[in-house]
Amino acid sequence: MSQEKAPSVVCLGFFDGVHLGHLALIEAAKEAAREKGLKICVHTFDQPPGQKKAALTSLEEREALLKNAGADEIAVSIFDDNMRHMPGEEFFQKIVVEKLNARHIICGDDHRFGYMGACGVKELQEMCRENGIGLTIVSPVTLDNGMRISSTAIRRALQEGNLELAEKMLGRKPAASAMPKKE
Repeated sequence: MSQEKAPSVVCLGFFDGVHLGHLALIEAAKEAAREKGLKICVHTFDQPPGQKKAALTSLEEREALLKNAGADEIAVSIFDDNMRHMPGEEFFQKIVVEKLNARHIICGDDHRFGYMGACGVKELQEMCRENGIGLTIVSPVTLDNGMRISSTAIRRALQEGNLELAEKMLGRKPAASAMPKKE
């Protein structure tokens, strides 16, 4: 398979909500991109992998927020049955290496990929080492009280009606589509 994209720093994740933790990944990508003279490519999916929950942001909202944060390109994989059952090693080789032409990867410390989330950062470190690809694992971003910022925590805050907490974790007001429906 030929390279479809210019060599890049690739951020891996779903980026639901594009919250402050995700923005930390983009900042790490900017630093790596400057050092290596590469573009920033953020990889996401068209729908939440393995979740039945509604996304905090639509794909269009995510793309706009990620571009605004500094991503040069957004690569969207369709989370179909083939992707759902793809082993982590195959995802790494076919998508990350061949399609995205990754020279450096950025992810969070809890990133998982491949069928049933079988691969994590330990496996990713080994794959990157074997392929001569740089890797930056970003530590969790927390609020002043130590609470870890995550899409799950934001979703919970919105469900509990704690808009102020959700806004702190997002760094902005939540998308209208993320707000719980009034019954």
